[in-house]
Amino acid sequence: MTPEFGAAVKLLEKGKFTDEPVLTSFGYHVILQEDSRPLEAPSLDRIKDGLTQQIQQQNLMKHVDDLKAKAKIEITKTPQGSVWAIA
Repeated sequence: MTPEFGAAVKLLEKGKFTDEPVLTSFGYHVILQEDSRPLEAPSLDRIKDGLTQQIQQQNLMKHVDDLKAKAKIEITKTPQGSVWAIA
C-alpha cells in the first residue's frame, strides 16, 4: 500500500468514501472503507522457517564479502588473453 493510499484509508470511517480522489504513483483512486480489523502479528511458529532462511542468507553473504575482502586477485595479460589469479 502506498503511503498516500494508507494515509487516506486511516482517515476513513466504515462505509464512507474518500471526499476527493487520492493520487498515488499508480494513478487516482476513490476509496471505500467497507470494513477494518486490527492488524495481528503472525505467530513465531508461522514465520520461524522464513526467518531462519533469512538469517542463513545474511550469514552466507557476510562470509562471501569477508572472503572477497581478503582475496588477492591479479589479472595478468598473456598472448592468449587475460588470466586471473586468485590467491
